[in-house]
Amino acid sequence: MLACNRKNCASPSAASQRLAVMAMGVEDTQLLLYPRLIPLHNMELEGEAVPLRCSEDRLSDGGAFLLENGHALFLWLGQACPPELIQGLFNLPSLAHLQPNTVSNARRLPSPSN
Repeated sequence: MLACNRKNCASPSAASQRLAVMAMGVEDTQLLLYPRLIPLHNMELEGEAVPLRCSEDRLSDGGAFLLENGHALFLWLGQACPPELIQGLFNLPSLAHLQPNTVSNARRLPSPSN
């Protein structure tokens, strides 16, 4: 068992990840362990996004969600995501035309950070 642990868990990257987590503040650690799940499909343009408790049960087939853990952002699109949303975000007619792991087609929307 110890040999298996050394082979799979005790790599140099695991040690550096452990140190990084130990150096985090309480809020950053909480966000890493309990990421934010933000529904995008029913969000108002001027309204503030209300995060949901992150769970597979919260994901809907017709929804679009942003998952944020303080280190990475993940965009989850349901199979029945409205074509208007796909067209507006990626300038593509449907989800079938979107290639995974690429966002080169994403449109830049006007915002203070752009």
